[in-house]
Amino acid sequence: MDHPLSNTPAISVVIPTYNRSRLLHHTLDALRRQTLPADMFEVVVVDDGGSDDSEAVVRSFADDLDITYFWQPDAGFRAGKARNIGTAIASGRYVVYVDTGVLLATTTLATHLRIHTGSAYPTAVVGYVYGFEVDPSKDAVMASLDPADVDAAIADLHAHGALDVRERQYADLGENITSWPAPFDIFWTCHASAEREALFAAGLFDESFTGWGGEDVDLGVRLFRQDNVFVMDRAARSLHWPHAKEVEDLQESSATAAERIHRKYDLWTTSFYGKDLQNEKYSLNKVIQLSASRREAEGAV
Repeated sequence: MDHPLSNTPAISVVIPTYNRSRLLHHTLDALRRQTLPADMFEVVVVDDGGSDDSEAVVRSFADDLDITYFWQPDAGFRAGKARNIGTAIASGRYVVYVDTGVLLATTTLATHLRIHTGSAYPTAVVGYVYGFEVDPSKDAVMASLDPADVDAAIADLHAHGALDVRERQYADLGENITSWPAPFDIFWTCHASAEREALFAAGLFDESFTGWGGEDVDLGVRLFRQDNVFVMDRAARSLHWPHAKEVEDLQESSATAAERIHRKYDLWTTSFYGKDLQNEKYSLNKVIQLSASRREAEGAV
């Protein structure tokens, strides 16, 4: 499916999807409302073997978006392969990965472009995602959101404290994730971007990850090792529209993926996966920080 817009886009938005056409509609509708001119970005939707009306939904946006639909046979959970296909199809210099059900604020694509074009080095951008894994006390707020007005919905979530689940890490470690020892740990492709050439240089997603989670952090490790700068910018805003989880135990799936990532790379940073301190669950970067503080304290004794 080709759109008559002929200019090569600066940004390619790659969206994997599977039997969630209503959520896909919300995601595409948010892209239709971007302040970035429509001829400066394209959208590539890769259907991971779905059987619903997602293709029809995509086609319904063809008058407003430069949009392409690709379907791959259903062979189980293959989000990594779907993103690889989307990245191969993409023609933009920068690739913004967005999951089905993630809705971008109106200025978010313009923010990604500003960050990338303003950087002297290949950059991996971590988007800010309101409403993901929020406390059940926020359910009423989530239920009242209007998908047709993402900016207002994000403002409501912000006012009610339904923040990005990584907010505690930003409070503990600072928002300049470039200085973190392992910023790749929060490179989550529910909303993130990177240079297309850098993605290919890193080898794209490891398609052997066929469970929930891990394939994005795994790619983040390789981007990090190839000296990509990691940036988190709150202006790259989005919201995670409420929907059923793909897996029941996200922590267990994440822990399994983390163990696999360490076995694969055997880095000093990844060696801290699973080493929670003080009988509490901490993020990888926090565990590294606490371990360093403890060693300094022991050395001062």
